[in-house]
Amino acid sequence: MYARTVDGKVLTFGVSGKLVRNSLIMYDHETHSLWSHLTGGAIEGPLQGKQLELLTATQTTWAAWQRDYPNTKVLPHDFPGQRDVYERYFASGAAGILGRKHEDERLPTKARIIGVRIMNAPKAYALDAVLKAKVVNDALNGVPLVIFATSADSASVFQRATAGQTLTFQANADGTITDRETGSTWDPLTGRATGGSLAGISLPQVPATNSFWFGWVDFFPGTSLYP
Repeated sequence: MYARTVDGKVLTFGVSGKLVRNSLIMYDHETHSLWSHLTGGAIEGPLQGKQLELLTATQTTWAAWQRDYPNTKVLPHDFPGQRDVYERYFASGAAGILGRKHEDERLPTKARIIGVRIMNAPKAYALDAVLKAKVVNDALNGVPLVIFATSADSASVFQRATAGQTLTFQANADGTITDRETGSTWDPLTGRATGGSLAGISLPQVPATNSFWFGWVDFFPGTSLYP
């Protein structure tokens, strides 16, 4: 997710129909510049070299989201008889129309990852590994991070330095998330402490990208990888 204001002007985006390294390319109606949806950078046109501001966002299930935000407004999206035109693509192990630019066998081609960039240092977190661990304490470029599983199929990333200390999180047998330093309980979806001495404090969320492994590697070859 990106903010769409560039140099004080609000841009309106559409799908160009073009691909770069199998990644969708957007265009803005105002200048017809082309933008990478994965990096948020303008790659061609009058705004070439400009960068959209990356915003935090959460990918999770509707049920998990509703528990914390019951009054959420929903953009209409489904209609009777709708089908997923990309079903065969997701089921296939192929890298896409253009093939891979960079081979990296550390994960299967279409393994799902959570991609994070801190001060231009990229790291990918294998979604399956995060879901298995429930909680991953890590650091990237000196910034302490925690990756929480937010459902059976999604995860979010937060900074784990807050309230003047760096916290270490753990997933407990009863399904709760607590930090070892204070024993406070935390909501993995919102990053907010729900009980204990830190109740009411929220962790700063970190912008992250949900991607296939091959797509992330094509843009960030040599990326660090968890695990």
